[in-house]
Amino acid sequence: MPTTRIRAQLDRYYQEVASIILTRQNPATGLIPASVAITTHGDYRDAWVRDNVYTIFCVWGLALAYRRIDDGDGRGYELEHATIKTMRGLLSSMMRQADKVEKFKNTQAVGNALHAKYNTQTGGTVVGDNEWGHLQIDATSIFLLALAQMTACGMQMIYTMDEVQFIQNLVFYIERAYRTPDFGVWERGNKVNHGEPELNSSSIGMVVAALQAINGINLFGARGGPGSVIHVLPDEMTRNYTTLHSALPRESASKEIDAALLSVISFPAFAINDEALVTRTRNDIVKKLGGNYGFKRFLRDGHQTVLENSTRLHYDPAELKIFEGVESEWPLFYTYMILDGLFREDSEQVQLYRRKLDPLLVDSAAVENYNRDHLAHETDTNTKGTPYVSKRALPPAHMRLVPELFIVPRAAIEEERKNPGSQIRVPNENVPLVWAQSLYILGNLIYDDLLSPAELDPLGRRLGASRKKSHSEVVVQVVLLAEDEELQDRLRKYGLDTQIPENCAPVTISPPSALRDAYTALGENAKLGLSGRPKRPIGTLSTSKLYRCQGRLYAFTPHFMDKEEFYLVSDNDYLVSLFEQELSFVRNHWFATGRPTMTIMLTREMLGGLRGAEIGSQRWRNNSAHSSGRNLLNFMMSLRSGNVAGVRVRTGRLGEMINTACIASLDFLVTAENSDYEDWDTLLRGEDNDQASTKLSYSPKDTEETSKERIRSASIDRRTPQRRSSMDIHVPKSPLASPWFTDEPWAKDSFRLHDHVESEHRGDVSFGDGQSVRVHSPIRGLATNLFDSTPEGSMEFDPDPECEAAAAAGSGGSTALLTLTLNDPKRVDEAIKLLENSSNLYDQVDLLHYILSCEGLDYDVGSMGTVSELLEEVYLKAMHLRQWSIVRQAAGLLKKVVNSLTINVADLLIRQRPVTIGFGNEEMFITSPMHPAALKDLIYRHCASDVREAPLVQEILTYLGSFIRGTPSMFEGIMRVRTHFFIIAIREEISRMKGCNEEEAVEELMQLSPFEMKSLLGQILAAHDSCNLPETSTGAVSVARWRHLGHVQVQGTESSAMRLANIGANLPTELTLRVQSAGFLAGSFTKMEVTRDGQLQHIRGVFGRGLNVAVLDPLDGTVIERASYDTHVSRQESDDFVKLVEWLEPGMMVVVAAMDDAAECLTEAAMAACERLGASKIRNLKYRDSWCLLGEKGAEKGSVPEAHRPADKGPTELLERKIDLGVRRRNILNQATNNSGAGAPTTASAAATALALLLPSQGRWLRRRKNDGALNRVPPDFYPKVWKVLSRSEGILVGKSFLPSNPTVYEKTAEELNFALQVETLLDVVRDPAERQVAAECVMLICRVFERNPSVKLRKARLDVLSLVRDAIECFWRKWSEQRSTNTTPTSPTIPDATTSVDDEKRIPPTPPFLNRNSGLTRSQSGLTVDTAQPPSAVATALFIDALLMAPHLQSAGSQQSATASGPDWSFERHERVARRLFFDLPQDGP
Repeated sequence: MPTTRIRAQLDRYYQEVASIILTRQNPATGLIPASVAITTHGDYRDAWVRDNVYTIFCVWGLALAYRRIDDGDGRGYELEHATIKTMRGLLSSMMRQADKVEKFKNTQAVGNALHAKYNTQTGGTVVGDNEWGHLQIDATSIFLLALAQMTACGMQMIYTMDEVQFIQNLVFYIERAYRTPDFGVWERGNKVNHGEPELNSSSIGMVVAALQAINGINLFGARGGPGSVIHVLPDEMTRNYTTLHSALPRESASKEIDAALLSVISFPAFAINDEALVTRTRNDIVKKLGGNYGFKRFLRDGHQTVLENSTRLHYDPAELKIFEGVESEWPLFYTYMILDGLFREDSEQVQLYRRKLDPLLVDSAAVENYNRDHLAHETDTNTKGTPYVSKRALPPAHMRLVPELFIVPRAAIEEERKNPGSQIRVPNENVPLVWAQSLYILGNLIYDDLLSPAELDPLGRRLGASRKKSHSEVVVQVVLLAEDEELQDRLRKYGLDTQIPENCAPVTISPPSALRDAYTALGENAKLGLSGRPKRPIGTLSTSKLYRCQGRLYAFTPHFMDKEEFYLVSDNDYLVSLFEQELSFVRNHWFATGRPTMTIMLTREMLGGLRGAEIGSQRWRNNSAHSSGRNLLNFMMSLRSGNVAGVRVRTGRLGEMINTACIASLDFLVTAENSDYEDWDTLLRGEDNDQASTKLSYSPKDTEETSKERIRSASIDRRTPQRRSSMDIHVPKSPLASPWFTDEPWAKDSFRLHDHVESEHRGDVSFGDGQSVRVHSPIRGLATNLFDSTPEGSMEFDPDPECEAAAAAGSGGSTALLTLTLNDPKRVDEAIKLLENSSNLYDQVDLLHYILSCEGLDYDVGSMGTVSELLEEVYLKAMHLRQWSIVRQAAGLLKKVVNSLTINVADLLIRQRPVTIGFGNEEMFITSPMHPAALKDLIYRHCASDVREAPLVQEILTYLGSFIRGTPSMFEGIMRVRTHFFIIAIREEISRMKGCNEEEAVEELMQLSPFEMKSLLGQILAAHDSCNLPETSTGAVSVARWRHLGHVQVQGTESSAMRLANIGANLPTELTLRVQSAGFLAGSFTKMEVTRDGQLQHIRGVFGRGLNVAVLDPLDGTVIERASYDTHVSRQESDDFVKLVEWLEPGMMVVVAAMDDAAECLTEAAMAACERLGASKIRNLKYRDSWCLLGEKGAEKGSVPEAHRPADKGPTELLERKIDLGVRRRNILNQATNNSGAGAPTTASAAATALALLLPSQGRWLRRRKNDGALNRVPPDFYPKVWKVLSRSEGILVGKSFLPSNPTVYEKTAEELNFALQVETLLDVVRDPAERQVAAECVMLICRVFERNPSVKLRKARLDVLSLVRDAIECFWRKWSEQRSTNTTPTSPTIPDATTSVDDEKRIPPTPPFLNRNSGLTRSQSGLTVDTAQPPSAVATALFIDALLMAPHLQSAGSQQSATASGPDWSFERHERVARRLFFDLPQDGP
C-alpha cells in the first residue's frame, strides 16, 4: 500500500479519535469520561477505570500504526503520550487509595476495595465506599494487563520505585481473585442486583491474563534493574487459571452465561489455552445471547429495558421473568467478535459480524454533539458572560458511531416475546458508547491492514494455546537429600543414593517458610504504608525453582513435605500419595523456562522404621512404623525408573541439575528499603525448631491391644483393655520435625508417670465384664446407641492393679469402677492418680479429655505439666504408633487445624461446590472462602458431638480439595459437599465391605490412616462410574479394602461370603496372571501382569531388589497389596515378608518374583512362608538366581506355577495361570450355604448372602445409588430437566418440602447455579441416600415423558415425588410377589425381613443363582423372572410409568395379597423394606 494512502487513512482515523476521545480527555488528570450523557441510569461523566482502559486502546493502537510511517506531524508522539497520560492518571487516582490496597490484600473485604470510578476533573472519589459496588477486580486487572502490554511495546509508563512497589501490591491485590466474590464487569454482582457480590468468571479471567502478562515485566524498560521487575508467584496464577477453567462457560452463580466472557477468551485477555473450551464458551454465548442488534449481556437482564423500574436499582425475585426475551442487545459485543475473528484469522466470522454491525451504526450527523453544522454555529459563553462562536476543530463528517444498546419499544414487547427477533429495536440516547467505539476503530485498523495483531499483543498472549507444553515435554527433576550422614549411609545400604545439605554447594537448602518470609519484602514501601506480600504459604510450583540472590543459589523444600501441626503428613503412605499428586500437578501446570526441580529432605523421623526397632504389634498389617518407612523408601527408589504415575522424572545430584533448572531472582531483597544483605542471607537459610522432652510414658503393645479391643467392643457394651508393659522407643531428631521429638531415647528419668509393668501371671488378675473405658459422644447419624448403658458424657475406667488401692481410697474405699462425667470436677484428683499409673494411650487420652472438660487446657496436672502439654505428648506418641483414633481424638481436644484447610475449602467453593459442616439443625453452609480462624471456629462449633469429628471433617475437606484439583471429573453431578454425608458414605462402604454393623464401621473408620481414608473416599467418588477403580489408580482403592479394615475380621469362607454378598460390583469372571523374574546377571527386572476379562493391567509399583510381591483378591482379582522386600541386605526384610504371608487369608492369590538378588538374607522362615504359598523350588534359590511364583495361600507344595533358573542361565520363562473367578465365587457361596444348611448357627453373613442372591444387579445399582445419594450426585442435565417439570406444574413436593413453580421459574433460569442449589435443598429431606437418588431418577423420567409426548400434561397439582416412588415400589413388589407365589417350591429361599427372626429364616439352596455379570435379571431360584427380551434398564422405567399413570387407581398390595393359611404373607406392608432394597437395585434407564 502506498505511503501516501496509508497516511491519508491514518489521518482520517486520527481525526475520529481526536474528536471522539482526545477532546474528552481531561488536560490535568488525563482521565476520560465514559460519556457526556446524564440519564435516568446515572451520570456517565465520571471516569471508570475499565472504560478508560478500553477507550485508550484505540489511541494506543493508532499510535502504533503511526510508527510504520515517517510521522513528520508528531501525531504518533501525541497519541503515545495521550495514552501514557490516561494510564498515569488512573495510577495516580489509585495510589491515593494505597491504604485500601494494604487492607484489601489481607482481608478481601468489600469495604476495603479500590474505587472503580473517579472524578474526571480531579481524580478523586465520587461515591462512598459502601454506596456503590466498587469491588470490580476485572477493572484493576485490565489496567495491569494494558500496563504490561504497553510497557512491552516500548512505552515508559512508570517513573519511580514508589510506583513500581504500588504496582507490585496491585498484583497482591488481585492474586486471590479465585476466592474473592466481586460485583463484576456490570457492577451489580447477583443479577437481582441486591448488592451481593459473586465469583465472576469474567473477573477471574482478566486476573489470569493480568498476572500472566505482568510477571517478569521490568517497568523501567531496558534501563531498569532487578528492583523494578514485577514478580508473580506461579501457584497464584495456576490457582486462578484452574478456577476459571473449571467454571467456564458459566459466569457466576446467578448468571449461567455472560457476553463479557468474550473479553476473557479473546482480546484483550486471551486467558484460556484450551481451544475446545474457548470454542464451547464462544458458541454458548452466540447461541444463548446472540441477537440481531448485538448480544444480550446475560439472560433476563432488565437494564434499560422499557419494563425496568428505574426508581430502584434492585429487582424483585419474580420480576426477572418479565425481561426474558426482551433484554437489551449491545452492539459492543459485535466488535469483540470482529476482533476475535481478526486475531484468529477467521475471515468468515469477521465478515459476518461486520455485516451485522454496519446497519446498526449511527451517522454522526444525527448526533448533536458530532453534527458539523450544529457545532459550527454553536455559541459558548466566555468568562465575562459574553456569547461567542466556538473556533474549535470540527469533527469529520459522517462518522460511524456505535450505540450503547438497542431497546425493544413498549408497543412491540408482546410481539417480540411471541416471535423473538421479529421486532425493530431502537438505540438509547448514549451514542456513542466510547468503549465500543474504541474497539470498533481498533478492529478497522487491523481490517484495513494498518495495524497487526502482533503489534497489539507484543507479549504474544494470543499464541498461548500453541505454546502450551505437552505433558511429555515436562521432566521433573528430583533431588533426594538425607538430613545427616548417618541416615545417608543407611539409605545407601538400601540402594538409595542421597546427598546431605552440607554437600550441595553452591546451593543452600532452606525450608519453604524462608521463601515465604523473603517475599514479605516484595513491594514494601513505608511512604505508601504498604507492607509487601502477606505471609501466605508458598506452593509447589514456586519451590520447584532455584533462586539466585547476589550470585548465591538457594533451593527450597516443598511445602507439602514440611512438618506441620496437623497429623496428615505423619502418615508416610499419605505422604507418598501427596508426592505423586504434586508431581502430576507440577507437570500439568509448568509453563516456565527450564525444568522444575523438587528438593526432598528425608529425615529419620520419616524413615524411623529403618532403624530395625521392634514394634509391639504381632500382625504384619499393624507393623506401622517399619512398613510405613519402608513404603516411603520404596517410593523414593522408584523415582529412579524415570516415570512415576505417568510423570517423567529425573533424579540426580543437585549440582548436576543447575544447568537445566528454572532459576528465578531474589535480588529485590537487596534493593528493598532498609535491607541488609547478610540479614537476608540468614533469613533465606531458615532456622531449626527448638526441642523439648516428654513426660508421659506409654506402652505401644498395650495401646495396640486396646485398639483391637475397642473395635471389638463397638457392637457390645464393654471393652476389656489388655494392659501390658510399656517400652522405651528411640525417636530420631529432624530439623523439620516437631519440637517434641528428641535425639536421645526417652529415658525413664524424664517420665512423671510410672510405667505399667505386664504381670507374668495374667490369670491372677481378674477383670469383670463391666470394666471398660468408654467415651459417650458418637457422631450423630453415623452410628446410634454406640454405648447405651452409660449416661451421655460419662466415662468408666478400670483402674490398673497397681493403682487400684489408690483409686479405691480416693473414692471412699470402694473398689467399683471409676465413673467420670465430663464437666463434673468431683473426681479430678482420682483421674490424675489413674493417669500417673497408666501406660495405655487410650486411657491417657480419655483421662486427659475428662480433666480438660473440668479444668481446661492450661491446668497443671501435678508435676507432669499442663493438660495441653500432655495431650501433645499423647498426640505425638499415637502418631508414632499409627493409632489414628487416638490421634484424631487428641487433635480434636487440642483443636488442631490443617494448615492448608482454607485453600482446600476455597478450591471446592471456587468450583461451585458449596460446603456444609455439621448435620440437621447444626448444619452450616459455607458459600464463600473464610478466614482460617473463622473456619476453624465454625468446624469445632458444629462438629462437637464427637471430639474426633472435627479433625475427620478437616481430613475429608483436604482430600476432596486434592481430588477436585487433580480429578475434577470425580465431582460430576455433585452440587454440594456435605461433609457429614461423606462420612456416612465412608461408613456405609466399610460396613458393606466388611459385613459389619454401623457401630463397628464407625470404629473402623476412626482407625483408618489418612492414606486409607483418602483412598476409600476416592473409591466412593469413583464408584459412580465403576465399582473398581482402574489400575492407574495405583491400587489405592484395593489397599483401602483390606488395610486396617480387618480388626473385626470374620475368618474363612464365611468372611468371603459376607464380602461377596455386599461387594455390589460388576465382577469379572476370567483372570490371567503372568510373571517373569530376572536376577542381576539376567537383566535385573521383574514383570507382572494381570488380565481381567481380556483387559490387560500391568501391576505397577515399586519393583526393587529382593522379593517383589503382589496380593490379589480371590473374589474379583483386584490387586490389594504390593510390596518389595530387600532380602539381599536385611534379614528384617525376610521377617516382614513372613508377616505378610501370615496376614493373608486362605485362598488369596500371591505373585512373587525375585529381582537382582533375593537369597543373601532370605531366612528359613521366609522360605517356609513361600512353601505355604505352594512353592517347591525356593530352597534351590542361590545368589542372584532368577525365581518367580504364581502362588496361593494354603496351596499344596508344588501345586502352583513356579520357575527357577541359575544366575548364569538368563531370566525365567513367562509363567501364566488362568483362573475362573466365577467358579471360585460359586464355591465360596456354596460352602457358606452348606455350612448354614448343616445346622450351623445362622449369622449375619447368611442373611446378607440370601438377600444378595435376590438383588437384580447383585447389589451394584443399590451400591451406586447409596453412594450417589450420600454424595448428593445427580444425573446429567438434572437441574434443567427439573426446571422443565417445574414450569409445567404448580410445584414439586418431596416429603414436607415444597418447591413452588412461582416465583422459582420466574426468578431463576434452568442452568443457573442458584436454581440447582434450591433443588438440592428440596431433596435434603430424603434421609435414605438410595431413595434420594431414585427420586432424582423419577423426576428425570417424568421430564423424558414430557419430551417424548408433548401432549401429555400434568394435573394442576403438586407433583409428589416420594409418593410416586412408593407407588412404583409397591407396583414392583406386587408383580414380583405374584410371580414368586406361583413359582415357589419347597426348596425356595424366603426373604429375610424386619419381622422375621434370623433363626426362622429358611436356608439358601445348595446351588445358588448365577453370580456372573451376564446373568441379567433372570433368577429362576429366586422367583424373579423378567422377559430377557426386554432390556433390564427398562424395568424401572416401566414401573415408574405404571405408577405415574395408574397410581390413583392402585389398590393396596397388602389387601390383595393377604396371608392365607396355606401360603406365605406377601403383603407389601410386611415386606416393604425388602421391596425397597430390591427396587433400588434395578438398573437405571440410562447412564
